[in-house]
Amino acid sequence: MRYRIVIGAVAVGSLVAGCGGGGTKNTSAHQSSPSRSHAAAALTEAQARAIFANYEKVNNEANAKVSDALLRQNETGPMLEVDLAGNKRIRAKQESKIKPFHYKSAQFFIPRDVSPAWFAAFAPVSSSDKEYVVFADTGGGKYKAATGSWLAKGQKFPSIARGADGSATAVTTGPALGVGTRLSSYLSYVAARQKAPEGFAPGPLTLKLGQRWAKDVYKINSANRWRGRSEWAARTQPVYALKTTDGGALVLSPAVQALVYTAIQPHVWYQPPSDFYGLGPKRYYNRFRGEWLWTFATYVPPQGRASVVASGVHAISATGS
Repeated sequence: MRYRIVIGAVAVGSLVAGCGGGGTKNTSAHQSSPSRSHAAAALTEAQARAIFANYEKVNNEANAKVSDALLRQNETGPMLEVDLAGNKRIRAKQESKIKPFHYKSAQFFIPRDVSPAWFAAFAPVSSSDKEYVVFADTGGGKYKAATGSWLAKGQKFPSIARGADGSATAVTTGPALGVGTRLSSYLSYVAARQKAPEGFAPGPLTLKLGQRWAKDVYKINSANRWRGRSEWAARTQPVYALKTTDGGALVLSPAVQALVYTAIQPHVWYQPPSDFYGLGPKRYYNRFRGEWLWTFATYVPPQGRASVVASGVHAISATGS
């Protein structure tokens, strides 16, 4: 548990001529889901709860010590990638240390007949902050937090289907698993001010997010000093999907948003969003590429448009010259 999305905090950066100050801060990929083949025995809820409690304990210790080693013991996949980048920024004194956190009244969703085995938890940290986290078996029954997202303001967590024994059902085939790729394409089109494919309900993590980036990119490009774009691409890591009570699916999937700019005039420099401080220099003179790693939780109904209900985001890299 580390970073939640605050819309508007991910900003465009500063475009500056010469050496002066200031400015206003501001591809689709194939995806897979864990297979049903060679399925491991599902955990009991008591076992999942114990794993979850240990995750909270170790993560708080890792945060207090800014320890990469403890994070690696406790996390994997996109969550580990994000948190290692966060530690790098903390050590560079560009980000505050994570305060201790404690979950409350967690709900557990444990699918059977999936391999590698995994389970999900949905738990409040406060009255307004609620996280959806997936834990994956990384071998020998060792579970680590793999990815997670935060419920967006005004959104509702969908009702997850349960069997007679209380188990959840993993969705391992079908078009719902491709929603992450479709969402990345949708956001990229909107950010480029192009007609986007249909299929997503408007909201803070779909239409509004793409439109905000369209505005920011236009602001940079219209100065005729730098030229660039912002686009999303779905990651190839496993997609974790659960069946909802209405026959739809809740799909948790990762994506990378790339912010790419190249100078088209001499003697200019670009100050990227402060999210990237500590991952690279604060000024770029010829080119810049910064990447955020997102996790989107998307509710895909049996009929109608998909809704992105939760997300997480953190800068993971900054390169250029």
